[in-house]
Amino acid sequence: MEANNLKELYSYQIEFHQPLTTNQILKLHKLIGSNNLQMYLHQRQSIADAGHFPKLLSFFLLMDLDQPVILIIDGENVETVFAEVEDSWKDRVEQTRCRKRYTESMMSDQTSIVV
Repeated sequence: MEANNLKELYSYQIEFHQPLTTNQILKLHKLIGSNNLQMYLHQRQSIADAGHFPKLLSFFLLMDLDQPVILIIDGENVETVFAEVEDSWKDRVEQTRCRKRYTESMMSDQTSIVV
């Protein structure tokens, strides 16, 4: 298998200082459609599949700026995709950090993971 086709799973903690604009949310949604990946956002009791625009929009409308958001990306070329996401949000984000990183060789059907 080629290195650029490896499945990866990363989680990032993101602290926002301003809400995202509707255009930034739409760009995130389109990014998922143009890449072979799944993306989820989590904050407190809320979880949103970023592939479903209404849920994604609701998540960001109800987001608490005083609490970090966990972004989970599962797919191919995760670091490249996250760099694009991070660049489009840079004017709204206080801080980001990678929490967990799993490569295909670290995962199997029987693997439990912490994100």
